[in-house]
Amino acid sequence: MIQTIISKENYDKTIILLKEKYEVLDETGCFFAVTSTEYDRYGNVIHDFFDVISEAVETGYTYVNTIVYPGGNADNASFRDNVKYIVWLCKNRENMTFDKDAIREKHIWKDVEWGKREKNYNPKGKDPGNVWIPTLDDGKAHITKHILLSESEIFARLISMSGCGEDYEIFKTDTANKNTVCERGIERDTANTSKCCKQCDVKADNVSGRIVFGTSEKMDMIEDGCISAAVTSPPYWNLKDYFKKGQIGQESYDEYLSRMKTVWRECYRKLKNDGSLWININIRVRNGHVILIPKDFIKMCREIGFFYKGIFIWHKSSGIPTGDKNIVDRHEYVLVFSKKENLIIDTEIQKSFKDYKNEDICGGAFWNINRKAGSVGKKYIHPAIYPNDLVKRIILMTTKAEETVLDPFLGSGTSLISSLQCGRNFVGYEYNEGFEELMRSRFDRELDGREVIFYNTEGQAGALR
Repeated sequence: MIQTIISKENYDKTIILLKEKYEVLDETGCFFAVTSTEYDRYGNVIHDFFDVISEAVETGYTYVNTIVYPGGNADNASFRDNVKYIVWLCKNRENMTFDKDAIREKHIWKDVEWGKREKNYNPKGKDPGNVWIPTLDDGKAHITKHILLSESEIFARLISMSGCGEDYEIFKTDTANKNTVCERGIERDTANTSKCCKQCDVKADNVSGRIVFGTSEKMDMIEDGCISAAVTSPPYWNLKDYFKKGQIGQESYDEYLSRMKTVWRECYRKLKNDGSLWININIRVRNGHVILIPKDFIKMCREIGFFYKGIFIWHKSSGIPTGDKNIVDRHEYVLVFSKKENLIIDTEIQKSFKDYKNEDICGGAFWNINRKAGSVGKKYIHPAIYPNDLVKRIILMTTKAEETVLDPFLGSGTSLISSLQCGRNFVGYEYNEGFEELMRSRFDRELDGREVIFYNTEGQAGALR
């Protein structure tokens, strides 16, 4: 039996290894599938890591987490994709061996902030997360460099955290002859454990925001074919309560998917022929079972007619704990779809985002943006507010001044604020009119008097464009 198996192969070879090695993987062991998104020559996704997870679960593995790190560039015709994914799998979660201490990194706050909050300080280092971009600092809580880990350093971390000693196998393609080679129990290297967004606040007199209170399952008030980009963070299934009966997310999973498909179909209808859809979503694990909401969204969007173009990583410095035998969740996914095969992205703007103190990491599909808390002040509550900068980047890369942006799940109004600040028109749907006071409070503070109009679904069909 083998304690740890690492595969760094293309999709087809990875799936073969997953199936071949299942019986020889120890009950306490881990399988790490290191993969990247595979594209055709037009920049359409052929396979991604969601496909690996799906095949692994079907084979009998238990999904643990997905680690991401920057490494090389995938062959993508639409944008620079520098994301590598490590799908972490095991056979038995309760018996799985995991050494969290082996991959801890030092607290950069020890002598500054943590000294005043001893309960949050661990002398062994901070809890490791699922974004592997280590940092160097000046000893005064200022990051001086982000580290790009080598392949051997990545392998060393995986071997260390799985506690396998010399009981491991690594499968990867030999660059010279393209054949798979297997390394067993080799001496390992020691892992190196040692922002800014292009802002755009355009004073455009001709742009406005329009909000419709009603379900986005029927967006008849918007004229067909007038939207340049749709950007949204939709409700998860059976996770958050948005305080109104009939909301999407509280029904059965099949009904949830059916209703979401209706919304994506409406987005398709409202987009221009060269428009794009951007969905901020994550995987859910519930009662030990993985729920691949992103994969289900991808499937339904393809059925509608969208082209699936890839994934951006929203890297959050703060994270969500996921239990003792796991690492901190510090990223979410932004799925990218286009209405026609050629996705139009301003790659020069993509390159301008300098989130990391390492030029080899910047300008790709990693965006390091702090997440907002789930409220605005003490009075206004919203369970999931995503950051303005995340939306602004998408708007700047995919639209021109005075074009129109859509958000079918507007929530607290982030997409509207971001659009108007970037000199774009905006129209959004929000099911819960109870968020109006929260929206108005944010607009008063952040929009500098720009026009926002509220509607209900009794308005004239096709009135908004």
